[in-house]
Amino acid sequence: MIVLIVHYICMINKYAMATNKHAIIRYRVIDKCLRQVDQTWNWKSLAEACVKELKAVTDTKTTLSERTIKGDLQNMRSDRALGYFAPIEYDRAEKSYYYSRRDYSITEAPLNRSDSQELKNAIGLLRQFTGFRHLEGIDNIIQKLELLAYESRSKTKRFVHLAQPASIPGQKWLDIIYDAIKKEKPLMMTYKPFDREAFSGVLSPYLLKEYDNRWYLYANFHSKGQLRTYGLERITDLKKSIQEYRSAENFEPDTYFQDIIGVTLAEGQKVKQILVEKGLEIEKELYIGIVVDRAQGCPVIMASEAGGMEIEEVAAKTPEKIIRAAVDPATGFSGIHARKIAYGLNLH
Repeated sequence: MIVLIVHYICMINKYAMATNKHAIIRYRVIDKCLRQVDQTWNWKSLAEACVKELKAVTDTKTTLSERTIKGDLQNMRSDRALGYFAPIEYDRAEKSYYYSRRDYSITEAPLNRSDSQELKNAIGLLRQFTGFRHLEGIDNIIQKLELLAYESRSKTKRFVHLAQPASIPGQKWLDIIYDAIKKEKPLMMTYKPFDREAFSGVLSPYLLKEYDNRWYLYANFHSKGQLRTYGLERITDLKKSIQEYRSAENFEPDTYFQDIIGVTLAEGQKVKQILVEKGLEIEKELYIGIVVDRAQGCPVIMASEAGGMEIEEVAAKTPEKIIRAAVDPATGFSGIHARKIAYGLNLH
């Protein structure tokens, strides 16, 4: 039963999207027709023009009723949501629709103040990345933009090619974090650092930043009392908190990232020197790092032959490829550790 309901909902969504697209095409065609003042346009001739264009664009055969076309005309005239307010009149003598203003076109319809503000918000989000559902209220703007894009469609040479992934790890948390930042509400977060135990705590979120196909959150972690950076893909749970929000006093995004290469910067420090290394031919990539294992209470050296891959992906999919060597602080690093790592990396 649930599967049938989900399937039915999906079919409804697909139908709604197709219907909306067809309406956009019909509005464009009707607009184009009514700007041709040397012809007469009744609902039948408008329907024929729309059917012809729908066939050419969507490769679908359809029939349009008098009710549909007259409904489109009425929407173009007075639908406040669309905002066209087209000056469409009807000449009873010639039985023809026409624009009472010769220079009018729905593609020239200006955005109102509300639309303009929504568009600025939407562009701000889209410039960062997709993945948000906070686009309610701009459906009409999108429709106008789609209409403009459709009208100006041409086979021009492409100058920019975007190669962004369809989704970014941790993207599912974007909406709740965005909403908390906007409303200045704290969140209770459970975070699982790589190869360490998970921890929970309350934070006040300040900024979402996308860098190198990953999302990062800049927030004040209340128990630490300082600005921290968290990768969204490491968040395992996120919910609202009843604690008070702590405003960002010394965090200004526009200036904070001036001295950063990457995503983090130690508090109070500035970059004084940048070191650039000459690129070399890589024969083999290895991974080695040191983390603090809180369960064992000591540093752990981690190494892997899969150095050219994301080490977190290696740990999740093929953990046997990771060599671990716990180092006792009392005795320190020894030849035993070195041999274990070297043999594990096939460095004989």
